[in-house]
Amino acid sequence: MTWGFVAVALGLMLLKMGAWLSVVRHHSDLWLNVVYVVATVLMLWSYGAAMFSTPVGRRPIDVRADHDVDQAPVARYCERCDCEKTASVHHCSVCKRCVFRMDHHCPWTNNCVGWSNKKFFLLFLFYTSLSCLVFNAMASPLTWSLSDPPHWLLKAAWALSLGIGLLLAGYFVFHVWLLRQGKTTLEFLSGKRGELTGCSLRHNVTVYFGRDVWNWWLPVTPTLDPAMGGRRHHEQEPETLQLVVE
Repeated sequence: MTWGFVAVALGLMLLKMGAWLSVVRHHSDLWLNVVYVVATVLMLWSYGAAMFSTPVGRRPIDVRADHDVDQAPVARYCERCDCEKTASVHHCSVCKRCVFRMDHHCPWTNNCVGWSNKKFFLLFLFYTSLSCLVFNAMASPLTWSLSDPPHWLLKAAWALSLGIGLLLAGYFVFHVWLLRQGKTTLEFLSGKRGELTGCSLRHNVTVYFGRDVWNWWLPVTPTLDPAMGGRRHHEQEPETLQLVVE
């Protein structure tokens, strides 16, 4: 069923792009067309990256969770993946794999959002909302004035684009707020303290986007520092652990 969501998403993108190609671009300023094309290309690029990137499944070995998060010496074990799980690793029942710093499973990309691919998902939200709202700005003067045969296509595209653009813009702002709080969606829904709680927004963005600020805006694979968001292991952990099989 999840590939059905992907098909719907691609269909909506094609509807908007078809309306732009057939009608809107002929009645818009050059600079608006350029902004729309750039935003749309980055949207499609981000969508492909979010869909086909495989999220990291385990915590890097040089990082341990903050003791405020792991308050008890518990070693969790995933029976389905046959591997040990730390507090920041969750098993996705849809993807049937463990994901490090899992945020959620997104049916629209048919993929999990985790530490190593969250950047692509957030850029997809940002550029999709930007592409939609720029399209609406260009199409608004034409939407209710044209009487040519393509007018139904333009009206449908305009209404869907406005709704999706505003919805995803709000969802993007929500994820920026989660970054500020240092939480994933799962941590927010469960009411748990986030592993990155107490860190600055810039620090938390760097955890997922890498240190190169210029690459933050491009859906290219970031160079991530596995030590960020955790503290390097300087002390020995207690040898007696409680094993929880999940």
